[in-house]
Amino acid sequence: MNNESYIRWQNIRISQLGFANNLILGISIALIGFILDFLQTDDLVLNSCQKFLFWVGGSLTLVSIGFGLYVVFNRLEDFRLTAQIARKRETGKTDGIEDDRSESKVLGTKTWNCFIWQVSTLIVGFLLNLVLVLIEIKDIVT
Repeated sequence: MNNESYIRWQNIRISQLGFANNLILGISIALIGFILDFLQTDDLVLNSCQKFLFWVGGSLTLVSIGFGLYVVFNRLEDFRLTAQIARKRETGKTDGIEDDRSESKVLGTKTWNCFIWQVSTLIVGFLLNLVLVLIEIKDIVT
């Protein structure tokens, strides 16, 4: 009974990580699209501070997308390896299973670390781009 609860919560955790990763990827891509559209404004002239904010914020957002894609591929590799471990356990062929488990643990740690970096770089990139936009529209909102 106790194992069933763990398995259920493990499945929820896996699903939520996938959802969160997809959400962050979507927001990152939308942010890049918004900023590029914002820059297409006819009478827009950026000062040097805004240009700096654009390049750093945009770069961090692209880095966030890169981390998100890495998380996706890393998780796929982890799932593939976990399936191999389960198959070995079911068939009784336990040769190398401990090495596979160790590798799977490393992949899981990489996934969570990259997810944290994905979110962190998006937050900083978003804030920098927000400042860029707020500088431009300060006359409208004040």
